[in-house]
Amino acid sequence: MTKNRTSILLIIGLLILFTLACQTGEVLTPAEATARAREARSVKISNPALIGSKGSERAPTDKGPQPGDTVELTGKGYMISLFQEAGTNRINAQQERGTQVTVKDSSVIDGEVWYLIDAPTGLGWVKAENVQLVSSSDQQEGTGEGPQIGDTLYLKGKGFMVNLYQEAGGTRIIAQQERGAAVELKDIVDVNGKQWYLIDAPTGLGWVPAENTTTEKP
Repeated sequence: MTKNRTSILLIIGLLILFTLACQTGEVLTPAEATARAREARSVKISNPALIGSKGSERAPTDKGPQPGDTVELTGKGYMISLFQEAGTNRINAQQERGTQVTVKDSSVIDGEVWYLIDAPTGLGWVKAENVQLVSSSDQQEGTGEGPQIGDTLYLKGKGFMVNLYQEAGGTRIIAQQERGAAVELKDIVDVNGKQWYLIDAPTGLGWVPAENTTTEKP
């Protein structure tokens, strides 16, 4: 009886060790790897942006950008902060300077104008000093040259895997996608005269140099 009990305990112990090994091991199935890669987004939205704020009022309609207008993010730093509420300092996300975004709403807090924008990283509020109205001829979607936002592109490169970066012009790799994979173009920016594309790939969002994409299906 004691021998049988010892054998049962040994089997249970081995099962527990096997379970722990599976949980902590580095071997992932393709589905698990894809799910993990999708978590590696460039900048995550922590909370939904709120419409307006206590004591706020709508910005005058005869001044500045209006809801539906396309504006370009401006500022001294490379990344522009998007806030959860107008007039607060709680950062929701960040977006690269120079990115074209859509104005969704406006608000005045203590005499300062704020805009709710729809950026690739999500909704967020920015100060009026961080946006600049873009003329229709300068809007990226209407340039008529090269791929347009919303187009399907295909990855290309010398190696089998193409790197996806956290920032346009950056060096931090957040995911990889196989050459030839179909992706959706989400945004376009220029960094030091070089075009970068924000793409939505099976492994998630990431930036790639324009030279690593093509409109021709392999």
